[in-house]
Parts: sequence; structure tokens; C-alpha cells
Amino acid sequence: MTTSPYSLDLRNKVIKYLQSGNSQLSASQTFDLNPSTISRWWLRYKREGNCLARTRLGREPRVDLSKIKAYIEMNPNFKSSDMGAHFGMTGGGALYWLKKLGFSYKKKTLPIWKPVKKSEPFIKKL
Repeated sequence: MTTSPYSLDLRNKVIKYLQSGNSQLSASQTFDLNPSTISRWWLRYKREGNCLARTRLGREPRVDLSKIKAYIEMNPNFKSSDMGAHFGMTGGGALYWLKKLGFSYKKKTLPIWKPVKKSEPFIKKL
């Protein structure tokens, strides 16, 4: 399920349909939309002269992404907790922003013992 607004093209089609004298209920059935949605669009069109989608406000990020990139370039071998302390966030928050920027964290692998096949005996005879 997406939460993106309906396209402006669809909104304009609905408004033209309503301006031609059709009812809101028939518009909702024709365009397969909720009647309250069409009612809100129509009221906004009459009040403001357009039916544009409202801008969605959100919280601004605490850190500037260019500052994070600069920190990574200056400190290539850092811990996420160090980066978090530098920018005033947790280590998990630092990992979130690293993933958002496309950086990945790869642990160095420890030597892995080769698994023994079941057909081989566990104790070898001398």
C-alpha cells in the first residue's frame, strides 16, 4: 500500500468531470475513488482554484549528509559508535545514515574451520 498522493492529471480529470455537471457520487463510481476524496478536491478547487496535493511536512534530518560523507573520508576506519558520538546520535542511528548513503559495513571474517564430511572419521589413525 502506497501513501503517495493521487496524480494531478487524475485530479484535473475529476474536476472537469464535475464542472460538466455530473455529481460527486457518479464521479466516485466512474473514477473508482472514495466520495469524501472527491468532495475534498471539489471544495479545495472552489476555495483555492486548484486541487494540488498538499505538501507533506516532515522533520529535517539532524545531520547534514555532506558532513557525514566528509567524516567518512577523513576517518575511514571508524566505529559506528564513534561516528554517532561525533554527530550526537547513537551507533544504530549512524548505521542508518550509512545505509541511506549507500555505504555498507563488512566485518572481517574470522578463519573458519573446514567442516568434516560425515563419511570421514573424526579421529584419524596414525
